[in-house]
Amino acid sequence: MTRSPAWHARIDADGAVGSGFLVSGRTVLTCAHVVAGDRASVVFPGAPGLAPVPARVVVRGHAWAGGDRDPGDLAVLELDRPPGLAPAAFAPLDAPYASPAPRLVAYGFPYGYGEEGVQSELRAISSQLIRDEWAQLGGWRGYGQETDHGFSGAAVMVEGTGTVAGMVVSHDPVSHTSRMIPARILARHWAPLADLVPTPGYPAEEKRWLRELVARVGSPALAGALGRLLRGAAGPLGVEPPPGEPGSLWEAVWYLLSEAGRPEPGALPLAELTVRLAGLVGDETLGAELRDWSRAHRARHDPPPVAQPAVSHAAVGLMSYAPAPTYAAGHAAAQTALNTAPYAAAPAVPPVVAPGPVVGTPPATRRWSPILVEIKRSGADRGALLVEVSAYRDGGRRLVAEQRLAEREVRAWVLDRIDDAFAEIDTEGRELIAFALPRRWLNKPVDQWTTRKGMSTPLGCVAPVVVMDHDRRGSKRLQFRLKKMWDVLDRQPGSAVHGISCAGSARPEWLTVQLQDVVGPVGLTRPPKSPRDRLHTAVLDAPAPIVLWPRTGCAGGASCGGSCRGAEFLNALADQLSVLPPGDLPERIFELRKSAFGHDGPEPHWAADLSFVWEDPRWFPDVPPLSQSPVG
Repeated sequence: MTRSPAWHARIDADGAVGSGFLVSGRTVLTCAHVVAGDRASVVFPGAPGLAPVPARVVVRGHAWAGGDRDPGDLAVLELDRPPGLAPAAFAPLDAPYASPAPRLVAYGFPYGYGEEGVQSELRAISSQLIRDEWAQLGGWRGYGQETDHGFSGAAVMVEGTGTVAGMVVSHDPVSHTSRMIPARILARHWAPLADLVPTPGYPAEEKRWLRELVARVGSPALAGALGRLLRGAAGPLGVEPPPGEPGSLWEAVWYLLSEAGRPEPGALPLAELTVRLAGLVGDETLGAELRDWSRAHRARHDPPPVAQPAVSHAAVGLMSYAPAPTYAAGHAAAQTALNTAPYAAAPAVPPVVAPGPVVGTPPATRRWSPILVEIKRSGADRGALLVEVSAYRDGGRRLVAEQRLAEREVRAWVLDRIDDAFAEIDTEGRELIAFALPRRWLNKPVDQWTTRKGMSTPLGCVAPVVVMDHDRRGSKRLQFRLKKMWDVLDRQPGSAVHGISCAGSARPEWLTVQLQDVVGPVGLTRPPKSPRDRLHTAVLDAPAPIVLWPRTGCAGGASCGGSCRGAEFLNALADQLSVLPPGDLPERIFELRKSAFGHDGPEPHWAADLSFVWEDPRWFPDVPPLSQSPVG
């Protein structure tokens, strides 16, 4: 025989009698309207030998103003001593609305039953809440004990499991119905209850850690930003945000905890929210702790590692430090002809000799562990930049940090967040740092940013660094073209460089058309002269998947005789890259940058100021929305 629970409580406060229930060692929940003062006496009828326990009111619902129809009619009592009783357990959030409808039971103390109490059998009429606050209850049989005076604060228990689904808050003698504050809403009003209410996939300790972090975030930091924060975290994952602006940060967090479904890889909206929140708080320590929570939460839901076949370093893009072999004489001659006459008929796309991978899937023999730094103009603040750092793992993007910054603040912030991103990437792959930049930034020497104050080692000598065009990432057409190009590039054993001479083209738009048939690296002799440089725009819009140029190159333009530094740059590229597959070029450029950094000769190393656009969209997929919203 199952023993009756002893956690049901009678609340005596200033002559009024109500109900309540024990939820932890010394904590009892009841209605705010039951306890008008600050003190109450709590009796547990299920433990007849236990004397009444004094208690004090420690929390009232912040939204409750004393009216019958006010939300948040909740009070938390702290007992002066622990009663030594097992507390109530909470039911799954959808338990009272199951089909067939479960029988619900409330234990109250109406007139005539003030000492021992009486039970009322109930059922939920609908899962539809009234004003997003109350569930309506009817009698189980249509007759019997109603939840009138003395039931306020009573636990609504699912009889089959003995677990709590909510709390009785009011009774309508005309319709003979009652209202219950469901457990989901109780936890929205009083955050510590979230530790006890079941939310699949979120253990109590993880919720407690998050709740304590959220409590430390000051309201001014989030003025007017809650809705944007919630939409930014949930929307890309297909989670429908609630209507209207959340009333508090906790309300936004609890919405995702309780209504966004079980967390799983690729659908972790709270990891996204905490990272974005870290960018809004002014406290660096708190921001770091929020990112720590996000990282730990993601790690808990990572899929188990898949054993990888043993492959050579060359197969995964790890090159030796031996000098690159020189070009074959015949190929070098053909390349020289191409450099001096770049606008002849463009080379044809190599024939397909074997079926390739599915469009959009990176080849299995090459593994990168990408980190993406995305910089774009902020729409909220004039002159500010929106900067995001993400890590890619298991084919999904994980936001590491997001911040609106002035341009002078970007470098230091990005370098610190890149360090954080290394904790998110897969150690089985080769790290790859990619900057998605607006076109006016494409010539910035991000590969030369130093990793720490007081140290001169540039980022491009720590890991392979590539640049991507942010405008192209926003074009579905160009991303599709780039994916198709990489399906061809994956089957090419070498990377013949298509050089564009210093004279450029009188018709850049025709160059764009020509380059549509060129699948391989494009080399330029000079940097862009402006954000709208016609030559660079023509190449990027083709779209050329791999583009290289010297940040300090030929200044002669059309008057150049072809023997300038820019031409030397193209010849050096041909020598270094032509025998390597396109997917290995980031590693080779990484080696060249290290050689240039250690160069002690009288003349600068030809690769000392090399800009390298390398864009394979398959390694940087967007976050796909879920096919169905998990909100239940």
